Amino acid sequence: MSFLVHLDTLEDTRKDINKEYELTDIIFLTMAAVLSGAAGWKDIQLFGEAKLEWLRQFRPFTSGIPTRHSIGRIIRGVSAEVLMECFAVWINAQREKNGTEHIAFDGKTVRGSGHNRHVDAVHLMGAMVVESGLMLYQSTSEGKKNEIKTMQSMLEILPVKGTILSADAMHCQKETAQQIRNKGADYVLQVKDNQKNLKDNIAAYFHKTRRDLPECLTSLPPEIDGEHGRIIERRYTSLPINEWIAGIEQWDGAKSIVEVTRTQCMENEDDKQETSYYLSSIDNDVCELARVIRGHWQIESYHWILDVTFREDESLIYAEDGAKNMALFKRMLVNMLKANPLKDSIAGKRKRAAWDDKFRAKVLFG
Repeated sequence: MSFLVHLDTLEDTRKDINKEYELTDIIFLTMAAVLSGAAGWKDIQLFGEAKLEWLRQFRPFTSGIPTRHSIGRIIRGVSAEVLMECFAVWINAQREKNGTEHIAFDGKTVRGSGHNRHVDAVHLMGAMVVESGLMLYQSTSEGKKNEIKTMQSMLEILPVKGTILSADAMHCQKETAQQIRNKGADYVLQVKDNQKNLKDNIAAYFHKTRRDLPECLTSLPPEIDGEHGRIIERRYTSLPINEWIAGIEQWDGAKSIVEVTRTQCMENEDDKQETSYYLSSIDNDVCELARVIRGHWQIESYHWILDVTFREDESLIYAEDGAKNMALFKRMLVNMLKANPLKDSIAGKRKRAAWDDKFRAKVLFG
């Protein structure tokens, strides 16, 4: 029941006249209802009325279940930043560090939250522990273009010492690399045309080494997978950095570069090949580097769960902090579903939570 204990620390900023319903009760009601399939304020009210006896096993609900309008008003009135800080304390208590953690950063737009033409869609930046699938933190970003500053502000808050951080090419910034190193962490950052000189120099150095000193290249055997008639081959090759790469000394802690070549084969079509480059502060260990590069895209799988299982992009909640808080609840529920040991998909566990009171309690309280 630890997460409820943490919720009790939230400051309730409502005026006394508006405190008929306990704030923790309504947050707990909302999370239990969303876990069970609720998509909006009316669904949450209906769940609460149907499951009031079950809810009262864990919280008093002295005044019963509020109307959908009251539920929406209460949840919208909670500061998203304060709620995230409350959950962050609980999340970090759940982390089990086995070996070096890999934390992936990525952004996601909650598209339905922008259906009102007077309100921009909420864009969230998330940080996820790849090994456990645990979402550590989310922060609001003013659109995708502002993700750089958002990630840097998250780095000031998050305990990342001893971890490896990965992010897409937008975050391949000297300031971000330096901040990561100052926090005692390592980085693996994709290099694209926003750092064109660096990208071109890395590509040229791989070409030069293949031509002159091929024995210096460290490679893994090709990885091959495929489905629906498509075969993809991936080849990972790494090199320690060299002063030959112009400007590399400006990247704090940089030790290695990685080349990833992806070849896609489709029947009756020409093969398609693309090459990506990465810069890292990890030693030239191609196995570890490949693990991090592959693992980064697990956060995309997390976003897919939010869209397909929780229908996040279809949610039309937008006012005040309502969309941000609902997005946070969904991420915390994915964490809880992943932590439950039942061998089933996230969608399967969520259905079971809707039908089975005991299982719902196990998901929420462990």
